[in-house]
Order: sequence, then C-alpha cells, then structure tokens
Amino acid sequence: MNKKLVGSLILSLVALAAIGYSYKGANDSKQGVYTIGVPTDREEFYESTYASYLSSNGYQGNMSKGEVVVDINNYTAADGTRVTTDQEGVITPEEGKVTWQFDVKTPGFYNLEVGFLPVEGKNSTIERKMYLDDQVCFKGMEQLSFERTWANETAEIEVRNDNEIRPNTVELINPKQTFVEDAQRRGTEPYKFYLSQGTHTLTFEAIKEPVKITNLVFKADEPILSYEETINKLQGTYPLYEGNLLVGQAERNEGITKNVLKSSRAILINTNYSSPRIEPSHPSNLVFNTIGGDSWKTPGDGITWEVEVPESGLYQVSFTARQSSNRGGVSYRKLLVNGKVPFKEANSIGFPYSTGFKNYVIGNDDGAYLIPLEKGINTITLETVLGQFDRATTEVQESLFVLNETYRKIIQLTGTVPDSYIDYEIEKKLPEVKDIFTQESERLGNILEEVISITGEKGEDSVIIDKLVIQLGRLAKNPELVVKELSQLKNNISSLGLWNMEVASMPLEVDSITLGTEQKELIQTEAGFVENFAYESQRFLSTFIDDNTQMSGKVDKKQESIKVWIGTGRDQAQVMMNLIEERFTPLTGINVQLELIPESVIIPATLAGRGPDIVTGITEQQAMNFAVRNALVDLNEFDGFSEMYTQYEPSAFEGITFQEGIFGMPEQQSFMMLFYRQDILDELGLEVPTTWEEVKAIIPVLQMHNYDFYMPAGTADPNGTMYASLVFQGGNDMYLGEGNDYGIETGLYEEGAMRAFQDYTQFFTSYHLPVVADFANRFRTGEVPMGIAPYTVYSQLQVSAPEIRGLWSFSPVPGKVKEDGTVDNTLVSSTTQCIMLEQGKNRDAAWEFMKWWTSEEVQLEYGTTIEGIMGPAARYPSANVDVVEQLPWSVKDAGALKEQFRATKGLPEVPGGYMTSRMVSYAFKNVVTDGQNPREALYLNAKEINDELTKKRKEFNLSTVESE
Repeated sequence: MNKKLVGSLILSLVALAAIGYSYKGANDSKQGVYTIGVPTDREEFYESTYASYLSSNGYQGNMSKGEVVVDINNYTAADGTRVTTDQEGVITPEEGKVTWQFDVKTPGFYNLEVGFLPVEGKNSTIERKMYLDDQVCFKGMEQLSFERTWANETAEIEVRNDNEIRPNTVELINPKQTFVEDAQRRGTEPYKFYLSQGTHTLTFEAIKEPVKITNLVFKADEPILSYEETINKLQGTYPLYEGNLLVGQAERNEGITKNVLKSSRAILINTNYSSPRIEPSHPSNLVFNTIGGDSWKTPGDGITWEVEVPESGLYQVSFTARQSSNRGGVSYRKLLVNGKVPFKEANSIGFPYSTGFKNYVIGNDDGAYLIPLEKGINTITLETVLGQFDRATTEVQESLFVLNETYRKIIQLTGTVPDSYIDYEIEKKLPEVKDIFTQESERLGNILEEVISITGEKGEDSVIIDKLVIQLGRLAKNPELVVKELSQLKNNISSLGLWNMEVASMPLEVDSITLGTEQKELIQTEAGFVENFAYESQRFLSTFIDDNTQMSGKVDKKQESIKVWIGTGRDQAQVMMNLIEERFTPLTGINVQLELIPESVIIPATLAGRGPDIVTGITEQQAMNFAVRNALVDLNEFDGFSEMYTQYEPSAFEGITFQEGIFGMPEQQSFMMLFYRQDILDELGLEVPTTWEEVKAIIPVLQMHNYDFYMPAGTADPNGTMYASLVFQGGNDMYLGEGNDYGIETGLYEEGAMRAFQDYTQFFTSYHLPVVADFANRFRTGEVPMGIAPYTVYSQLQVSAPEIRGLWSFSPVPGKVKEDGTVDNTLVSSTTQCIMLEQGKNRDAAWEFMKWWTSEEVQLEYGTTIEGIMGPAARYPSANVDVVEQLPWSVKDAGALKEQFRATKGLPEVPGGYMTSRMVSYAFKNVVTDGQNPREALYLNAKEINDELTKKRKEFNLSTVESE
C-alpha cells in the first residue's frame, strides 16, 4: 500500500471521527463586535502647514456656494512637456508641467473636483504636484494621488493539482471623479483652497504616470450629515430589511459578491489556514479565502465590493475579518456606499485588534448602523485612513523631522561618538536645543495621552514615546547630558520612526461581508475544540502526503515536454506557471513541468542524472560551477541567440561566459547607485559628486560637520564589487590572458590594480570611512547623507522612511576622469541566470522556453505582477534595461538607472576565481585593521590567487602559466 493511500485513509478516519461533532464545541453564536466610529464632535485635524494656510486666509468653516469651471482646453504646457488632447480631455504625460488659467468671480474657499481617466503607463498610482498661482501652498500639495482600479482577470479562480491559482490582476479603465485630498488620509475632508476674485492659474506637475484630465471644477463638496440626521431622513423612504442574511465572499465572486475591485495591485487575496470556519476552507490544499491583511495597510488603498441585494431597504452591514498585526491598535477604514460616505461616522470606522476572525458590525454601542441599499447591484467600499491616529502620526512625523535635524546639529559639534571627558558647551554653542527638547517633550507627551485615550491602555507600543518624553525632559533641564546620552537618543529617535511607521500601517484581513438585520444571528466565526482538533490533525497529516514542489498540472504525454526548476518563492513560481500556461504552452505546444526546488538540490540531482532541462534564477557563480564541468549547453549554438543578445547590455553576459561559450540567459541584474540626501547637501552647499576626486573633496566637508560617507566593504561587499569597479575604471582587469587563456593568472600584480587597491583602502584609512554601517538607517537619520548601496535599497527607503520622502534621490556612482575629459564610472554588476543543462533531452524545446521567458514582454509582465503581489519593496531588478524603464520608476529615477546600467561591467567567472574575492578581503583587513602597506598586502595575498587559478585550470585541463 503506497504512502499516499495510507495517508488518505488516515485523513478519512480523522474526518469521520469529527462528523457529528464539528459544531458541538463551538461557542454560542454572537452578533459580533461593533466597530468604533470616530466621534462626530471630534475636531477636524489639519497638518501644520495646511492649518497655517487656512488660518492665514481667514478660514472659519464657511465654503463658497459658487462653482468655478476651469476650461481644460485653456492650458499651457511647459517646455518639453508633450500634451495631447481629444474629445474627452487633456492627456498629460509622466513628466513636465501643465498649467490652466481661470477666472474667479466670487472669492472664498473651494474644494477641487478632478475628473480623470487613467491611461496606459507603468501600472502604478498616478501622482501629481499641485501649484496654485505658481505656489505650493502647503505640504500636501506636493503629492496628490489619483488611484487606478484593479480587478481579477477572470471571475472564477482556476484550480490546478487541487490547488487554487492566484488570478492575474488587470486594470479597469473607467472615468473617475474625485475631490483632491490628502494622499496620506490624515483628514476626512477634501482640501480647501482659497481663491480671491480675479485670474488664477492651476498647475499639475507630473511625478509619476500619465493621466487624462477630463474636467476641473472648484466647488464645495456636499456636506455629510451625522448618522442620526441621516437615518431620520431615510426611515420614511427606505423600509427596514427583514429577510435572511445575505453573505458574500470578500475575495471572490461568490454569494452576493458580484465583483471585487481594488485601488492597488498590491492588495492580495490570501490563503489562511488559521480556522476551519473561514470560507472556503481546506486543511492542506491552497484555497484563497481572505483578502487584504498585510497587503492592505497603506492609507488611501481601498477595496470595493459589488454586491447584489433583493430589495431596496436599510441593511445592517458586517464584515468577518481580523486585525491581528497591531496589538492594542485599531485599523481604520472609511466606508463608502455607492461611491458616497453615507454619514459622518462612516468617515473613519475602527476595527480593533483580534487574534481571530470576528464579525465586525458597522455600528456603535447603541447598535448597528442601518445603511440604505438599492435593489440590484450596489458598491460597498472600505478605504484605509489614519482615523483617530491622524494627529498622532502627523505630529510624530513632524517631531521626527525636528529631532533628526537637532541630532545632526549635535553630532556636527560632538561627532557620533563624543568623548565624555570633553566639555562641548552644548548649551552655549547650541542654545536652541534646550527649547527644542522642551517643546518636543511636551508635544510627545500630548501624543502619548492621545494614543492611550484611543487604545484604552498604556501598552508596549507606546513605551518608546514614554521613554523619549522622559529623556527629552531630562535633556531640557540639562542639555550637557546629551553627550552621555547621544547613542540612546539616536536609538530612541529611530525607534520612534519605526513606531510611527507601524501605527500608520492599518492592516485588515477580510473573509466575508454580510448584509441583514440585527434580528438575525450572524455566522459563527469560532470553531469548537473537536472541530479544531479534526482540522489541525488533517493539516498535520497532509504534510506527509502532499508534494508542494510540483507547480504544473498533468502533462500531455503526446506533446513535447521539458522540466524547469525554479528556486525562488512560491508566489514567484506561481506567477511563472500562470504565464507558462497562458502564453507559452498554447503558443508552442510545449508542456512545462515547473518544480519549486532549492538551489542546493541542483548539483546533487544533476550528478544523479535526475536534473531538469532548465534552471531559472541561479547565480552566475553557481552557473559557472556547471559550465566549467561541461554540464551546461553553450547557447551560441542556437538560432536566434544573437538577436536575444542585443536586448541586453554586454555586462549581463560577461559573468556567464567561459572559453568563448555563453551558458545562460540573464534574468536579474543588480548594481550599486550613489544615494544622497539633497536637503543636507543643500544645507552644506555641496553638489552631487560625479568623480572620486570630488568625493574626496566632499568627505572632509561632511566629516567637519560630523557626517559620514558610506562605501560598501567587507561583509557588505562580499564579492569585492567596489574594488573590482575601481580596477576596471582605471582601464585594467582582474585577470590576465586573452581568449581561452583568460584567467590564467591574476591581474592584481599589475600597477593599475595596485593603485586601485591603494585608492580603495585609502577611503578607510586616510578618510576613516566606516567599514560596517547600517546604511539605510543612518541615511534615514542623516548621519550618512551620502553613500553607495545596491539600487534595490531605493524601494526599502520608500517603504521604511516616509519622513524623508522627497528629500533624497540617487545617481550613478562616481568615476575616474579619463584623458579625454570624460568620466569612466564603470561598475561591476551581478546577475541571476536561466541555464540549460547538458543532460536535458529536448534542447530545441528548452531553447524555445528560454527565448520566451527572457523576452521583454514576458519579463515585464512577470516583474509587474510580482510587484503587484508583494508590493513596491519587491520591485523586479530585471537584466533588460527596457523592462526596467517600464517598471513603476519615476522618469528621473529611471533615467539615472539607465545611465548607470550602460556603464555596468560583468566580472567574468574563471576556474578558481572564488579565491580572488576571498584574498582581496584578507588584504583589505590587513590594511585597514592591521595597518599593513596596501601594495604589500595585495602582493602577498595575490600569490594564493595564482596558486588556486593554476590548480583549478589543471583540474579542468586548461592551459596554465607553467605549461606555456
């Protein structure tokens, strides 16, 4: 009897044991937990610059009753801005400025309604900077967001091998009307703009994505009544619904749910195994049964459910959901019904913390709110907002800016590691810090009280605020103590930044939506002991049976077939499988068996003769381990390879070339960029450097103000990328030999390599750059306002450092000035590759797959889908520069990446080449740690490299220095 049959029998026995008992231990049915509505009498919160703008223009709560319609065809485009028009509106591109002129007869405060239609771009949120009469009146105008609409490509979720397949997300292009409001959702009302009588201009500057503007109208938004006022008006018009409960799934079109729409591709449907009561449920198979969670936490992101009801009436609305990420916290959502906020309380509805799924009923302690719905299709939307945390998060963000700026002033005087025996005369030289510490202590103290009033407890999440309040109060009394407490102050400021990011994160995971009446019992969400025991037993036993490596379905034996291994995550593998089944197999007739296999298994499996035809996502170093052993197929032999080669920079192939053979097709390519804090450079009067000589001139200026420059070294640069880049910038090479003899001997004995090593180590000896540093965190605090880091750090900073958004950017790395005056900023890059194994049985079919998989169209769709699933932090570092340009980078950032891309260099892999990075690292330590002469250290360690090169070349029957 085989393993699978035994397992199936055991599962059946467990399931039978639970029959009749499934609900026996369940808790009694509960109506649910009423969600928290923000009090309607709570004072509207305004960010400080916006509040100042309103106050300076005399706002007292009154809005103009008139309308100002802007003639959208009366526009002026800035130089270089390519604007087109059609019957629907004005298409503004992804860069440049467009200005409209209009006249105002009645002065007063107006909201701004924008009609827009998304146009084809890079699939990200449309962002604009707004000017009124050429002025950015307050911070919020620097980033206005216009959301797209996304939906599953198919209504039904496909099932393969008993597992559901995550559906692709497609954009729905529909005209939209929206009032301009805070992109961070710190307030519940749209922005108010003061317009005096006369002629004005409105300018939109593109930050990201093109958009078609269909209308611009300055007018007051409709006032929203309280729930009590609203229900009094509706009760005579809408009857109370008294029928059966109406249930719809939140993640799929099932029950009363007819469609699920999202404002962001990043909002995902999930597989949740936490309870058998989640619908649908299965103990082992992949079944998507919830939506949101950690992927639905960013203010402004929303989910809209199209639901069908049998009759017009007043309905109770509840969500089976959980907020289990922020202990003691509350996740807030704005409720919209058929595109409108039904009453004031719905502007901000709180979902309290819960470890399990609960029935959250929209209402308060007095009962459920009744919401009017029309017979047929209605839309119910939940949009992430900051709710009662609007003031706290905004004030903390402003406090962080002040504290970081103060910290930078202090370290300019004391350095990051002050001497406790030196009197720095803090109070005398920085007299303003006393008042700053006092003000920020008071501000954070008020925030702490507000957070406690919201959460109802002084929990662990508010400890850091309490610590800073106490510390700042102590430092305000005696500023000289900051010398002893500087490190602690820095850590507390960093922790406060993390706290603010977590509090502003509003995750919510939803299982279903229920419409009905308070008279009906809601579906039980908690399973009893026996039901849970049966479910968890089945889950445990299934781990011995199920094969989670197999991604593809059954293979048609009549068709050609190849086996492909992928070593990344399941989400990536699933996206790849979807593309294969939609785009590859139907077109070519070639079946693909895709398996999710760890990279460490590849070599043993290949040696055992059980390897695949193709491996994807493998490092160039690992690939060359196969190539030197004649285990890979040289792609030069295939028709069409030369055309594929031209789609990439030559550097993408240099690390996968051996003995004139090319053994891989590049997938990803990563390299460094120069990151810089523009605000600090402006403060110091510095320009972004383009050469190493300029860097050397800047470092003393930075250090004079106790800042640092960061250059990766040691464990932060395990492959010796920076040193190798300096070698290539000087016109030299890491190895000697030409053609098949390349790599016969190390090139580090050459004068150019010696000079490059001396220059490299000088940054850490003469200029005392830090060898080890948390660059992202120190860049955020401003301690290191400039440094070289992988360009993927960009996405990390976008997510983790919102308080410095707009204050930093990146550019190509500095280079060496050549004789003709141009700058050589060659930079070594690294790649992951798609390789074909020699033992594969169907090379032609395998080559067809490789061509298809690495094509621009497929790589772009793969990259955009992965980012949609995993968020901006997972932006795909494609090896194809044309793909990178089409990913959601801003025009400026894409231009900088493209410039550096063209200056990348692949480090050729040679037999024994692993010894080079190892011995260069040893030599670096000898110089920086032990004070050894750079030339001597490199010379002594290079001998070990030559010995290993010779040894390995003999092993693979290649020419050696001894044989010549």
